Amino acid sequence: MKFTKAQHAMEQIWAAILTRQLSLTARAEGDYPLTVSALCEQLSLSTATARDGLHLLAVEGRVLYQPHLGYRLTPLSQADWQALIQALKGLFGAFIDSFPSKLNEQTALQVLGLIHSIQHLPAKDSADITTMTYWHQTLHTQLLCGINPYLQKALMPVMAQHQRYLTHPDVKIDWLAQWQQLFPIVRGLVSPRPQAYTQRYQQYWQSLNQHLDDQLTALTSGQFL
Repeated sequence: MKFTKAQHAMEQIWAAILTRQLSLTARAEGDYPLTVSALCEQLSLSTATARDGLHLLAVEGRVLYQPHLGYRLTPLSQADWQALIQALKGLFGAFIDSFPSKLNEQTALQVLGLIHSIQHLPAKDSADITTMTYWHQTLHTQLLCGINPYLQKALMPVMAQHQRYLTHPDVKIDWLAQWQQLFPIVRGLVSPRPQAYTQRYQQYWQSLNQHLDDQLTALTSGQFL
């Protein structure tokens, strides 16, 4: 079945919301207004396509629409979040159990991209953050062992830094891109000639830590620190 322009727009808008590529400003009531002008500006959609995409999202119940307030994205209620977190626990538990003993590197990187989407979940309290961090760490460990058992030890410092910033929504880092940069270096560290990769490994860390410092310096909430 071929998608219409409106259906494509709906999926593009929804993907942008889920991956936080769409910049939205919360109202005092706690919801987020979705305007056609914002979608046109940020996603390069035409006025008609953005409007039709929003309409389909409202029809499917993904966003709310009221004539006097327009289209709105509302945060999960506590009851909805608890139902979601229970379902995700079962999903990721089954996901981990079904992993083969070894994965090739390309497959592993693709799965890492999926894992990193966990950081976009709206964690409500420390227990939820702990659960998500556990999933992430478990999956990372299995993936690293599958690619190369030696990588697990070599990458432990990266994983520790990664875990610290995993669930903080304001630290916006493309972790998948970071790992794609790091893998060739780490493969070199466990090769017969690791000395040639030592300087590249140090440069990677300096670059990552500088980026984290810049991100944290820009924060004003103080919630994380």
